[in-house]
Amino acid sequence: MGRPVWPKRPSKNNSGRLPLFLVRVDAAKDVVFGRLKVNQPGPGFCHFPAHYDDEYFHQLAAERVITRYRKGIPFREYIKVRKRNEALDLRVYSYAAFVSLNADLHRIAERDQAVLVGDVGNDVATPRSASPRRRAKQQNWVNGWR
Repeated sequence: MGRPVWPKRPSKNNSGRLPLFLVRVDAAKDVVFGRLKVNQPGPGFCHFPAHYDDEYFHQLAAERVITRYRKGIPFREYIKVRKRNEALDLRVYSYAAFVSLNADLHRIAERDQAVLVGDVGNDVATPRSASPRRRAKQQNWVNGWR
């Protein structure tokens, strides 16, 4: 509880001492199930293609959270209520991959809005890490005169 989906630093506590990022799937499942409860389009609403069949949604809802007690201390645990849950696993790991990007969605939305309006500045349209020559080339491409 209260731990992030994607850790800030990798774990090296393994036989090869390789950096591994351990996804906290219970935290990700909490987010996924919370977003599935959102009924109105907007922030957190889940969109699905029209061609998804009933089996996909059965797999998406294939687990339930229960509270168990160990030595008198309650903890939450997800248990499978159906044999197949690949859709849920894919959604959870896709969300974890998105979190790992650490994307600034507000900045991306501002950049997209600036491109739509035509008011494209160097700081919004292109990353600052690009060289001045590359930034100018990208700026020309964004403005439409390749």
